[in-house]
Amino acid sequence: MAKRFEVEITFKQTVRYAVDAENRKAAEQLAMEQWKEGDEENAVGSECCDLVGVHSAEVPNTEGCARDADKAFRYLRDRELVIETLDDDAFTPCIHDAVSAEDVAIHLGWRKKDRSPDTARAGRALDHLCKTHRVVCFTRPRVRAGERGEIRLFCTPQHLEKLTALLEELEPAGV
Repeated sequence: MAKRFEVEITFKQTVRYAVDAENRKAAEQLAMEQWKEGDEENAVGSECCDLVGVHSAEVPNTEGCARDADKAFRYLRDRELVIETLDDDAFTPCIHDAVSAEDVAIHLGWRKKDRSPDTARAGRALDHLCKTHRVVCFTRPRVRAGERGEIRLFCTPQHLEKLTALLEELEPAGV
């Protein structure tokens, strides 16, 4: 009987843009902004030529997925309890209100053979938690240099409620 595998193919892609700008630096900045936004209107060419790697792993059975989901949930809840207990200011810029699948994989030590974080495993566990309403998911734009698109973030509903309540306390009355 055939088994189900997840295969991750990583490659380098080169995209060329035609932009109008005052100088080379401004042109690079404009093209970078368009690339981050996923704007292909001014793209004049694209190449996918350098294979970086291929990773495959057998999809675990239902019990394995449930164990992973429980570990991910315990990590999220413990992390949130520490933040809520130790931090006087919940809006300190260094405190994150939610985590990505990559963060979960790193903190739980889930790694692929090449030692990179096993984000597929963490994503599968977090998706299971979302389906059972133990965790909520939302997206935000990526903000690091060179990144584009959105990133999925996860936290428990209880933590989200506390953060929402804090925000409502800070809003001026009548706004």
